This record gives sequence, C-alpha cells and structure tokens, in this order.
Amino acid sequence: MKYARFALIALLAVSFAAAGVPGGTDETIDWTKAEKNYIAGLHTNNPGLQSSAASHIRKYNLTGAIDELKELLCKNCADNVKMSVALTLVRIGGDDGRDAVKKALQNEENELVAEFYRTILHTEQTAQQ
Repeated sequence: MKYARFALIALLAVSFAAAGVPGGTDETIDWTKAEKNYIAGLHTNNPGLQSSAASHIRKYNLTGAIDELKELLCKNCADNVKMSVALTLVRIGGDDGRDAVKKALQNEENELVAEFYRTILHTEQTAQQ
C-alpha cells in the first residue's frame, strides 16, 4: 500500500511537471505570426494585455514591433504599460529604442515613471560597457 501511494504521487508529480513544460521546439513556432499577435495586443485598450505583449516581445526579442512600442510611450498610456514598453525598447530597440525612451523622459509627468526611465537607461548602458 505504501509503495502504491508513493508510485501514485510520483506519477502525479511527473504529470504536473510535464504539463508545465511548453510543447514543441523553437523550429515549430511561427515567429512572424507570434510577432503579429503581440503587436495586436499592443493595439488593444487593455493595459494589462499591452504590458504583457511588450514583455513577451522583449522576452522573444521580436524587433519588428519597435515602432508600435514607441507609440505607447505617450501621456495617455497607463504607467505600467509605459514602464514595460520602455524596458523593452531599451533592451531590444538599439539606439532608436533608447532615443525614444530619452525623449519620453523629457515629457514624463509621473516622477515614478521618469525615475524608472532614468534607471533603465543608466543600468542598460552600464551593462553594455
């Protein structure tokens, strides 16, 4: 009985672990389609979805979304969106992305967001040296 309980627990643990691992390999992912879907997420009116899309664009280094990301550094965007977008632009946007964040910093009214911009600009510059 003890052995059967242990075997059941081990089987469940392996099942849950396997369920948490994404299926497929990078060769099976259509990154062009994924990028289009994340860009569509940026164009929604849902700040949570916009922030999440920016994070995934950064995670997967989808540089085709840079122009759409720059549009989200506006005054009307939610602070969490602006911070996620700024981090993405600094990490994958090259000089163009950094320049967009520097420009947004000049117009940013929220001091917390402005400090975040200054921090990532400084931190990423230090990391590159």
